[in-house]
Amino acid sequence: MDERRAGLLVDTVAARRTSLAEALLRVLLGLWLPFRWANNPDLINAAAARSAVDVDIALAQARRLARAFEIEQLRALDALPTTLPPIEDLYPRSGTAIVEVYKRPARQYEHAIREGKTPEQAESILVERLERIVEADVAATMRDEKDRVRAAAPKVIGYRRVLRPERTKSGPCGLCVVAADRIYRTGDLLELHNGCVCETVDVTEDSDPGRSLNREDLDLIYAAAGSQFAEDLQRTRVTVRENGELGPILVRDGDSFKEWDRANAQNKRGGSGKTYSPYQKPTVDDDWRNWVDQRAISERAIKRFEDAKRSGSNVIDYDAAIAHHRSLITRAQAHGA
Repeated sequence: MDERRAGLLVDTVAARRTSLAEALLRVLLGLWLPFRWANNPDLINAAAARSAVDVDIALAQARRLARAFEIEQLRALDALPTTLPPIEDLYPRSGTAIVEVYKRPARQYEHAIREGKTPEQAESILVERLERIVEADVAATMRDEKDRVRAAAPKVIGYRRVLRPERTKSGPCGLCVVAADRIYRTGDLLELHNGCVCETVDVTEDSDPGRSLNREDLDLIYAAAGSQFAEDLQRTRVTVRENGELGPILVRDGDSFKEWDRANAQNKRGGSGKTYSPYQKPTVDDDWRNWVDQRAISERAIKRFEDAKRSGSNVIDYDAAIAHHRSLITRAQAHGA
């Protein structure tokens, strides 16, 4: 595959990935802001149920975008396999349901208020956390689908992280620049990190277009940033830590990072019953069980809300909360739950 075609493919998928993540974030912000659910678990659960529907729809689109990108790459590399694996719309986080993940920004809002922050400051924290979760979910979903398609192509021996400096306000971080020289073997899981905008380009015995693409971007980065930046990069050391939900995470060597075992130790000391496990790629059975559990929770919530309405209670907008849970039940049914 020539560099021009590789660059065009990478630019196209990067732009569409950004657009998809931004569109999902706008939908979720419209649901959560202004934040009206503080200290009301029933409403937080209802909003998270609706969030799960919107997230699942968007991640299904992200998965198909990643597959289309991989197919075009493989076709250009003359490496397209005769058979592709079926699409499996799995939530990419290990051991966690979508609803639980999308409660976290609300919990952080509540925590910020308890610490004495203003509602405006707490809202900024909610928005930032929501943005990070959306970016990570889209990136992890696309990583998973690329891996599945790539693994079906015998001619592919690996892939390379490709920098996309135009996708950020300040250019790629040093972690990505340092990691850009590495060729990942087929089957290796790409390390994620907050705000990463890198894409991946496949490598065969005959073609490694990502190397040239990175060289062009690195030359531009060094020219714009000057020699001091290059010297700083030479001193940068990166390491990989494991997140129990997302898998390998790229961090600067020496920076603190709470891995799953450390989180368990802290929870044990604090008396929390929550436990974390090492990352494992989600399976169809895992995903189905999560949807079954989420559906059961929504069904119980609807019953409580309907009972409260019949009793004349008027504490919350029950109709809106019920609609959110019913939308999740419909989505769960689409997953066979």
